[in-house]
Amino acid sequence: MSALAISPLSMNQLTRDLWSQYDCSAIWQLAPLANDGCYNMKFYKAPADEDELVAANAYVPYGLRVTPGSIIFGFYLPCIPNTANPWQSAPGAFTIQITDVSQKHKWFDDPVSSLFISNFKPTFQSNNFGGMGSFPNLLASPYPVVGSGLFNVEIQETSGAQQRIEVVLGVLEVC
Repeated sequence: MSALAISPLSMNQLTRDLWSQYDCSAIWQLAPLANDGCYNMKFYKAPADEDELVAANAYVPYGLRVTPGSIIFGFYLPCIPNTANPWQSAPGAFTIQITDVSQKHKWFDDPVSSLFISNFKPTFQSNNFGGMGSFPNLLASPYPVVGSGLFNVEIQETSGAQQRIEVVLGVLEVC
């Protein structure tokens, strides 16, 4: 007798199966992989450490290679906390476009604002490090990496001031 897979993501108290929200659908698709020994969690960051300080209104193209056979499941883009009103916390202002080079597929019709990929879903707060952990902003459906695994990540700073930009992709990498 086989049992339905129970995702550890479903234990997150900030994630609910609500009508018109796709987290529950994405979690349902990822649930069978939760205890699968074929995948390991890995994070890919764009741009590289030495390029993450972006000048005002600068355009930063970045090449990213993800292991073919892996599955991209979401973004980790923390918001900058607003201590006066935490519900107005937002990420740094920039736009992003991701292109799968092998498939010649752009993820978005037009470059999207960082607001659409940010993930202000705090899961814990650390007084020791002055930060907080956050649940990822899941893609509507997991994205399989095929072909060469090369991606072009194009970032355009839009705030008009120099800022540090780091977009992290959550990936289930094939072992």
